Amino acid sequence: MLTEENIIYYNLNLGVYDICLAILFFAIIYILAFHYKRIKIEKNPEYKYFILGLTAKVVGGFMFALLTVYYYKGGDSLSYFKGADDISRVFFNNPLRGFELLFTNFSNLNLSGDNLSYFTVDFINDRDVWILVKITSLINILGLYSYGSTTVIFSAISFVGLWMAYSNLCKIYPKYSWHLLISFFMIPSIIFWGSGVLKDTVTMSCMGWMIYAFSNIFIFKRKILFSIFISIFASYLIIVLKPYILYILLPSLLIWGQANLKNLIKGSFIRIILIPLIVLTISVSTFFVLRNISIGAGKYDVNKLQNTLEGFQSWHEYLATTQDQSGYTLGEIEFTPTGYLKAAPKSFNVTFFRPYLSEIRNVPTLIGAVESFLLLMFVMYLLIKLRGRFFSIIFKNKDIFFMMVFSVIFGVVVGISSYNFGALSRYKMPAQLLFVTALFLIYNIAKDEQKASTKN
Repeated sequence: MLTEENIIYYNLNLGVYDICLAILFFAIIYILAFHYKRIKIEKNPEYKYFILGLTAKVVGGFMFALLTVYYYKGGDSLSYFKGADDISRVFFNNPLRGFELLFTNFSNLNLSGDNLSYFTVDFINDRDVWILVKITSLINILGLYSYGSTTVIFSAISFVGLWMAYSNLCKIYPKYSWHLLISFFMIPSIIFWGSGVLKDTVTMSCMGWMIYAFSNIFIFKRKILFSIFISIFASYLIIVLKPYILYILLPSLLIWGQANLKNLIKGSFIRIILIPLIVLTISVSTFFVLRNISIGAGKYDVNKLQNTLEGFQSWHEYLATTQDQSGYTLGEIEFTPTGYLKAAPKSFNVTFFRPYLSEIRNVPTLIGAVESFLLLMFVMYLLIKLRGRFFSIIFKNKDIFFMMVFSVIFGVVVGISSYNFGALSRYKMPAQLLFVTALFLIYNIAKDEQKASTKN
């Protein structure tokens, strides 16, 4: 059985074969990307940044692969790859058995007769692990059984979801495309942790697809059926990988959608009648959807969240003391609604503004500390400069309001559960991306309003 002593599951080196394959796939991806950009850019000006965003994502993924192999010397990503590599070789040796495994649920999974390594059989111990291993095994076959090339392809595919969300936001705010690019593709920790062979990479991409789909349905009123399908598929992947994201993301998106209903419904009388009915329908549907998600979410069932959060805390505290990972504490927390509210300010602070520069213990913490410091300075600048207008813009702008609702709630939740800056840098990525995006929108909208008032 796997124990804390063999937590570095899988040792691997990136040799000449891996480097050459990675370069080859870089080239193939770039040829396709330049061709796609040339097709799209005439009607979509934001595509002038397409190659830059893709480069940040793919290079970030490959840097993650290098550091995983040579700095961390193991970890989750290599563990997923090892399991996927074993499964993909089953495809090669016995295609029929490979396809059978591809469509096998975790509850019916039996790997005892497939001559897999002891590690793989032991590591695939839950539904979320099995789903990511299956996804990675398909990409590994395409990447010719190399961790380097598999990571490059993995990061390129995940880029698409975030790009679609970015592209739609640029259509709403065409003048702010550069700042939106920074928040989506230039935050170092998101580039690093959100581009490797990890669950976070998939869920971040799915979040992008859901933002794209909801904006299509409620704002642009286009590609409705495709967007519904994308929403369902992306939701499914989030449910099986990290369902707690959907607990907060889905209601936030529906609030965003409801806020845009007045743009879809013409006529004040019809609006007065229909909007309350639609809001009620959305609320009831959300309740039942989330309840059903929770029932199938295992350790993430809302009825088990206290035990799950306590488990996360104790595990991350263990890593902080035994593996030189930077831990933090919020003091004693009561796992009650009142206890969560009391811890919320500290949790919000630790998610977005810590580690402080004085809390740096290693290279990853250094990056997080610099990011947190710059973000704190930016928030302080906006609060001092705009004062009450800061909050006025949030409540008047439905897009910013959606981002802030999600970011604040999600940020508080992961701040309470992580208790370790290394884990927090991964868990907070969805909130960090939308929080920074919202801040850039506030900054630009306030600047435009000031220019308009000066002219008048």
